[in-house]
Amino acid sequence: MSSTNRRVAILGGGMGGLAAAWRLSEPGWQDRFASITVYQRGARLGGKAASSRGVHDRVEEHGLHVWLGYYDNAFAMMRQCYDELDRSSANPDCPIRSVDEAFFPSVRVGLFDQNSQHQHDQRGAAGSWVPWLGDFTENQLVPGDPASQTASFTPLDIVRRSIQLLADFFVSIDERVAPVMSMSASPMPPRVGGSVGAGAVHTVAALAIEALAATDALLAPIMSTMRQAGAVVPVMGPLLDLVDRLATRARAVLVDRADVDPAARRMWHLISVVVAQVTGLIVDGVLLDPARIRELNTEDYRAWTLRHGADPEAADSTLIRGLYDLVFGFQDGDPTRPGFGAGLGVFLSAKTFFDYKGAVFWKMAAGMGDVVVAPLYEALRRRGVHFELFTRIDDLHLDPTGTSVDSISVTRQVQVVGGPSSYDPLVEVGGLPCFSRELLLDQIVGEPAAGTDSEAYESHWWPDGDGSAETLRRGVDFDDVVFALPVGMAPLVTAQLMEQNPRWEAMCRGLGTVATEALQLWIRPEEPEIGWRTPGSTMTGYEPPFDTWASMPQLIEHERWPTDDQPGTVAYFCSVLDDGAGASLLDPDDPTSPRRAHDEVKRHARDLLVNRIGALLPGLVDETGTTRWDLLCGGGDAVGEARLDSQYWRANVDPSDRYVQSLPGTDHLRLRSDDSGFANLVLAGDWTDNGLNAGCIEAAVLSGLKAANAVLGEHPKSGVMGVYLDDW
Repeated sequence: MSSTNRRVAILGGGMGGLAAAWRLSEPGWQDRFASITVYQRGARLGGKAASSRGVHDRVEEHGLHVWLGYYDNAFAMMRQCYDELDRSSANPDCPIRSVDEAFFPSVRVGLFDQNSQHQHDQRGAAGSWVPWLGDFTENQLVPGDPASQTASFTPLDIVRRSIQLLADFFVSIDERVAPVMSMSASPMPPRVGGSVGAGAVHTVAALAIEALAATDALLAPIMSTMRQAGAVVPVMGPLLDLVDRLATRARAVLVDRADVDPAARRMWHLISVVVAQVTGLIVDGVLLDPARIRELNTEDYRAWTLRHGADPEAADSTLIRGLYDLVFGFQDGDPTRPGFGAGLGVFLSAKTFFDYKGAVFWKMAAGMGDVVVAPLYEALRRRGVHFELFTRIDDLHLDPTGTSVDSISVTRQVQVVGGPSSYDPLVEVGGLPCFSRELLLDQIVGEPAAGTDSEAYESHWWPDGDGSAETLRRGVDFDDVVFALPVGMAPLVTAQLMEQNPRWEAMCRGLGTVATEALQLWIRPEEPEIGWRTPGSTMTGYEPPFDTWASMPQLIEHERWPTDDQPGTVAYFCSVLDDGAGASLLDPDDPTSPRRAHDEVKRHARDLLVNRIGALLPGLVDETGTTRWDLLCGGGDAVGEARLDSQYWRANVDPSDRYVQSLPGTDHLRLRSDDSGFANLVLAGDWTDNGLNAGCIEAAVLSGLKAANAVLGEHPKSGVMGVYLDDW
């Protein structure tokens, strides 16, 4: 596909499209192209990662974003980006000048658990929600640094590290934040405490360390004989016996106490799930043939763990529920219909816990649009990449042979002073370049038809009668096309491609996507004053809606609140938005859908604050259980529930905003970046078969890099870091 002086059209300015532009414009490659142009509906880039500033310059986002410690390619791109911008010299007054200032480690993550009718502890009565917090010890590795890459990451490594995880867990029980689990890269000296009892802790810890040593002894011959066909099978029996003995011994120690002791119950749930996962990898032949992990994706992760011996209560526990919450793994957004491919459940949990660099989570010092998307936009423009904002993609048309994209119908939503690529969407907030929520009218000709709110131009329901229709033509405006639109948009703009190619149609119609909802609260007291003593935590597993929340106080420094209304707490909430309960809210043909969905999310936000916030932030309710509305910032003279209107919430129902899922039986529908079925079309987005195959930043970046490699004629993994499913 590659040759000199070609024109590349990148359709969509989300993270996949930006990553493709980044790779194509790298020194050594950029001279091969006559032009690289990103076409984006509306004025903001980043897709679901887009953010801008609202009242008091507060950060307003699509939802909760945290980066995981294995996002090597995304971090590497951002390191290169900040190095090129060199803000320390070029813009020393900018408050975020480097990656180290843009991202910071977040080691405390946790799950919410609900006590049974027989369980009481110091955190709550029977049936109450209590936090189960975990500290994941930082290591010296650097995400995105080639020197920090994992030497080996195979199913065999997952088995060993799973046993290591149990060993670390048992020897680090601590009641400082009851109960806390602490994970590290190596066993720590036992710190006896915990309500399970010192004897039980020592017994299970000793067993785990014994099991780890025995596992190493068994895995060594496996590793040495993997190269010899047929030599591995005799070793599997002893390995399974070891795993079974670990589960049996741990159960004997913990299960008798589980009905009355939450710590013992949670320990057993962890052991049961991890042991079932290890057993499944062995029994289903993944150790012998790592590529078989993809076959597991035909089965749901929870059902798979049950099939391999997980305790049914453990399979229904917060450990599993929290995983599904994090990946929005519910068919049609229905909390009663969980769905997540088993192979990806194993692989992603292993990447998260066993392959992180520095910290398990990394949070951003400001909005994602501020610390990720705006710097990429600035650096790409310096490299010569063009951005034609306010350009809606309407349809792709094939040539008479049906093998190549010949033209692209677009709508120019506004007329830009100086031409389509002249609009600069950034403004400075406290010295930090950010995307403006309001259109910058001095750059627009005439009066914008849909008003001045930039989000109106990002909507699928933006009025068809506005703007002007144009056609981009092959050989004139483009030669190669990078399709970087979200998969939710694909059925709406590729009718000819669906008709021509059955695989494209199957992908468009079969990959699951789901609407999500998000809520941001700005609260006057700091978290300890309202009952949460671990600021910076990220939690999931709570009852829906809004089952996931994160403490984000770092944002306040980069917002500009009046001194008499200064927040001490910023809380983000998110969850799926149930398609089944509100299917009419999500009709792409009904222009009233976004408003009604917005109102539905407000109803959920009110329910959280009126009926369920006390379990999370007890200081937000008084002694009678009534919500302290006066503690919310930004309400002005509003009183009572009217202060809710001063907060920020959104319904992500637009086809571009829907989250791509990894439902069982759908993994095979994903297409590789270089396998669109059309000669001049490559694919970028977290919905592709990219080696990670889940909705996240790293998957989008991986796909974008591979799409660029396809245009360049390079190997798909050229310049790509890390070990992924396509390496097994």
